[in-house]
Amino acid sequence: MSTKSKKELKDVFNGLSSLLYQSSIVDLSQSTLEIKPEYDLPVTVDTLQISQDDPTINHYKVIGLDGDWTSSATLGNMNIKFTVPTKAKEVLVLAYGSDAVKDITSLKLVTGADETGETYSGVSLNLKKQKVTGTFVLVDEEGVNLMILTNVALWAKPLYENPGTEPFAIQFTGTMEGAGKESIAWLKKTAAA
Repeated sequence: MSTKSKKELKDVFNGLSSLLYQSSIVDLSQSTLEIKPEYDLPVTVDTLQISQDDPTINHYKVIGLDGDWTSSATLGNMNIKFTVPTKAKEVLVLAYGSDAVKDITSLKLVTGADETGETYSGVSLNLKKQKVTGTFVLVDEEGVNLMILTNVALWAKPLYENPGTEPFAIQFTGTMEGAGKESIAWLKKTAAA
């Protein structure tokens, strides 16, 4: 077998244009799949992080020898994190569940001497723990390459740290729960038949 050159090995995924989400898990061990995303999430630039912690190395030593007799490892945890800069009701329901988001049809804000006030409507949120599971599709800038993450489990928190320069956001943080299952895939658009 001849040595593969750098040019032959260049097959990169770079330049994200969309982060799509569907609530169902996809079985990536199948050769034919269909994904129907429910959301095209607006994600803050440079907040998407997908990484795996370093493995824990177990060293086994024996008396009389300086090096390892043998070793084993436990893989590190997968970490997924991104920020969605919106307070859209649909995203709040995704993050916290439908029972945590309630409509407010009318709120009258009366300030100062003017007793007429202004009227507002919107939603209220119960910040409860909600596990968000499903599949994410990362689409590259050209719409040619996909990166699929499935068996994903995330939890949300509100984020409003720099109100002078950054909008209110929901930060999702989590992992993959796909031990023993295919959980990541890379695909390239094929020519229409």
